[in-house]
Order: sequence, then structure tokens, then C-alpha cells
Amino acid sequence: MASLLTRSRPLLRRRLISSLHTTTPRPLQIHNPQTDPDGNPLSISITPAASTRLSQILSKEASPTTSALRVLVESGGCHGFQYTMSLTDKIDPEEDTVFEEESNGAKVVMDLPSLELLNGSKVDYESALIGSQFKIVDNPAATSSCGCGTSFDVKF
Repeated sequence: MASLLTRSRPLLRRRLISSLHTTTPRPLQIHNPQTDPDGNPLSISITPAASTRLSQILSKEASPTTSALRVLVESGGCHGFQYTMSLTDKIDPEEDTVFEEESNGAKVVMDLPSLELLNGSKVDYESALIGSQFKIVDNPAATSSCGCGTSFDVKF
């Protein structure tokens, strides 16, 4: 029995290390950076899993270099606000902030009101048996969220 545990530890360690690498965000190039009222930069991060999948999806678009994943926060949902995500090639350089993963060109775009509510969050990609999706994780402004993770509440 001890030999089975000893043999499985390297495999468990590789899985743990692999999962850490898929969630650790990489540096982003930020176009049209924004700040909060105190002058602190507003930012999000993109996990490697989200960056890789977004790059794969955008490579199939008609204009892959100008397409991006738009993340928008709207009022609604069961907790007050809800995340919506869609592919877009309409980016307003004066109104939108673009976060670009330097290694593969994956881009996430947000307007200022959405960025203010998502500051410090991560865009992640989850693949599961019941479906795959981009999702927002680790939103520091969220005080509660629904079970599916698309709706959240903030404290003002």
C-alpha cells in the first residue's frame, strides 16, 4: 500500500502544479488605461486558460486581430448585477479599455462602468462536463453571487 501512495505522489504533484499554471495570470498590455477617483489604476487579469481559449476562438474570426471578448456588467440577475460576455470587433479607443495578452494577442475589452465593478477580477475559462464558459472569478467588489456565477451583488 505504501508503494502505491509513493508512486501516486509525483502524479498528484504534477496535477497540482499544472492547475496552478492554468490560473496564474500573465502580464497584460493595457490600451486606454483608466484610474479610480483616487488615481489608482483599474485593471483585470486573464488566466492562461482563458487566454488560450480566447486566442483559439478569435483565430477563427473574420478579423482576428481586431476582435475581442467584450465583458459587460449590466443591472439585473438574481443579485443585482450580471456579467455578459460576447465577441466583438467594435472597440471604441476613447471609451473602452483593452487588456491584451502579449504572448498570443487574446483581448478582453470593457467600458469604464464595467471595469469599475470588476477591478481586480480575473477572466477565466472553465471546461466541464456540463459545458464550457468564460467566467469572472475573484471579483473583490462582489459581496455575494449566484450559484452559476453570472450574477453578483456589490456593497456601495
